[in-house]
Amino acid sequence: MGLEELISTLRKNEQKQIEEIWQAVKNEAESLRQHIADAIADITRNHAEQLNSACQKSMRSIFADASIQTREKKLSTYKSLEQALKDAALKELSGLRTHNYEAVFAKLVAELPARQWEKILVNPADLKLAAHFFSADIVETDQSISGGLVASTAENKIIVDNTFEKRLEKKWFHLLPAILVKIEKRYGESTIAQNIGRM
Repeated sequence: MGLEELISTLRKNEQKQIEEIWQAVKNEAESLRQHIADAIADITRNHAEQLNSACQKSMRSIFADASIQTREKKLSTYKSLEQALKDAALKELSGLRTHNYEAVFAKLVAELPARQWEKILVNPADLKLAAHFFSADIVETDQSISGGLVASTAENKIIVDNTFEKRLEKKWFHLLPAILVKIEKRYGESTIAQNIGRM
């Protein structure tokens, strides 16, 4: 499944959740703006006779506090968005089984280093397929594996995880910025990728 196809599927399956997240942060931003406006109005009413410098100092403090609160809310929103996207991507991994999967599985097996493997974990649907490459008595199933395999030597001294899940995990922080760029274009947020990178 290519990046464009993954992004298209994410849009279809997670659009409502993403819109709810962005609506929540926009509502929070509006609330913070109102808080600032009310605080400034209060300072103006009650301390008009004070020196201008004192008023400015108070306003700077309010803006600083609001900035911290806004950043914390954004970080929380970015984390929620990232998790929603990752969950959606994980759900789509099983779809990779429909694209020449036997050849993909063979390639993943070929990537294993030469070792005396004692246990091979695969998706239950891959039991027969794995038997073409390994002795049937060392092949076990794991429902949490959508595709690929985990190979272990005796006493788990060496474990090689070559599952779809692990490969997505390794590539996720390369995929995420590209996905976010697409979302930026759709929702008009120009700094999402930079903020996710600072998290």
